[in-house]
Amino acid sequence: MSEASSSGGCLGFVFTMIAVIIGAFMTAFNQSSAVAVPLPSSEIVTHISLAPIGTFTTEELQQASRVISKRLDGLGLSTAAVEVIDNKTIRFGLPQVDNLDNVLETLSARGLLEFVDFSDVPAIGSWAGHDILTTGQGDHPISESAVKNPVTNQNFETVLTGDGIQSAEAVLNQDFGGQWQVNVEFSDEAGKILGDYTRTHIGMPLALVLDGKVLSVPLIQAEISTQAVIVGNFTEQEAKRMAVQLGSGALPFEMQTQIIRIGVLRGDFGQSVSTAAPTAHP
Repeated sequence: MSEASSSGGCLGFVFTMIAVIIGAFMTAFNQSSAVAVPLPSSEIVTHISLAPIGTFTTEELQQASRVISKRLDGLGLSTAAVEVIDNKTIRFGLPQVDNLDNVLETLSARGLLEFVDFSDVPAIGSWAGHDILTTGQGDHPISESAVKNPVTNQNFETVLTGDGIQSAEAVLNQDFGGQWQVNVEFSDEAGKILGDYTRTHIGMPLALVLDGKVLSVPLIQAEISTQAVIVGNFTEQEAKRMAVQLGSGALPFEMQTQIIRIGVLRGDFGQSVSTAAPTAHP
C-alpha cells in the first residue's frame, strides 16, 4: 500500500514537472510571437561599371576615378563610393534616381572644353556643330569623323582647355530671351593665357569647342581673362550637365557604361541581392 502510494506520488510529480515545462515553453513562444520583429532596412542600388574607350594608362584611369568622384559630388551623389577594378574599369553604386540616363551621360562624357584658334579659318559661320581635331585632345581624339584645319592640314591649335576652370555655374539669362548659359571662372594662370591671347587677337574668331564639337565661333570683342560665358541654345538639363563636367575637370578619355545591375542593399546585414542581369549601356 505504501509502495503504491509512493509510486503514484513519483508519477504525479513527474507529470507535474512536464506540465510546468510545457507551460513555460508555450508562454515563451506566445510572447515571442506577439513581438513584431522589423525586417532589415533595404535600399535599391544601381551598380555601374564604366570602361574607357580606347587605350589608356593606369595614371589616366586613376585620374578618371577622381573626376567621376567630383562629378558625383556635383550631382549631389557624394555617398557613392568609386573604385578602380583590376586597372580596367571604374565601379560605383548609385541610390535610386529618376534620371539615370542623364546621370550616366554626365559621368561618362569627356567634358573637355577648349578655346581654339580660328584666326586663319575661312567661312567661320559654317563650323558650328562640326567635329574637329585639336592639339588639346592629346592621344584621345573624341570623334573618328573629326577634321583637321583645312588651311594647315594639321590639328586645330588649342589656346586653352578647361583644366584651368575653378568654378562653373548654369544660369538662366533673362536678358537674352531666357536662355541658359554657363558662367565659368578661370584660375589666375589660365586667365593670363586667355588674356594674353585675346588682347592680341581683337576682331579675330575664337572657337568654343566641347568634346571636339564646335559650339560657336564668336569674334573677340575685348580681352577675356578669368571670366567667360558659354552660350549655345542649351536646355536647362544640358547647361547644368556642362556646369558639373566643367567644374569637375575633363576626363582623359571618353567612357562607356559596361554594366548596369539593379540590386537590393540590406543595410543591417550588408547583403546585396541582384534583381536584374548585367546589361550594356552605350
